[in-house]
Amino acid sequence: MDKSAAQDDHPTLSSMLISGVKEMDAESWSRLVNTFGPIVYRWCRTSGIAPSDAPDVVQEVFASVARGIGDFQRQKAEGSFRSWLATITRNRVRDHFRRLAKRAAAEGRATGGAEALDQLHQIRQLHQIQEEDLLDSTICPASIESPLIRQVLASVESEFEATTWQAFWATAVDQQPASTVASTLGLSVASVYQAKSRVLRRLRTRMAELPG
Repeated sequence: MDKSAAQDDHPTLSSMLISGVKEMDAESWSRLVNTFGPIVYRWCRTSGIAPSDAPDVVQEVFASVARGIGDFQRQKAEGSFRSWLATITRNRVRDHFRRLAKRAAAEGRATGGAEALDQLHQIRQLHQIQEEDLLDSTICPASIESPLIRQVLASVESEFEATTWQAFWATAVDQQPASTVASTLGLSVASVYQAKSRVLRRLRTRMAELPG
């Protein structure tokens, strides 16, 4: 029997699930949401979205999945669906912060309140930082086990203030939500993302300097 034909006769669980989702099968959709819903929620919370808003953004993500799943083409590379889902999540998170920025701007114009204008500044700053770092970190819990990564981390830690390093470590390595880290360290959420972004940029530069 032809090898490719045999593979088609025994599709992987993932390909079967995606096929069911494309056909709008209720059970497949339930399995998809149960499997990836908590992951998307964690991405949203890690991105700084408040607990009260995160479920709505998760719903928006899966609504986008429903609209786009028909055009999704599974690649041989492992995790291709997860990468596609991460891209959708990134876009919905950006949409969320754009809405917050517009709301803060409207409140600032209506009341002239310094608090609303400060919130707008922080939201715009956070959105700009996320353009680079949202769901795209060099460092993660898995990579931290690499001796090379540990060496690079040790070589740059002294370049940063303790609070900056703590904010980076808590968000990038410990995967804590930015809002939680901000509360713990007495920083704004935008400042936490700034700290993470600064360290990640330095790490990428340092890794690029290493001999091939």
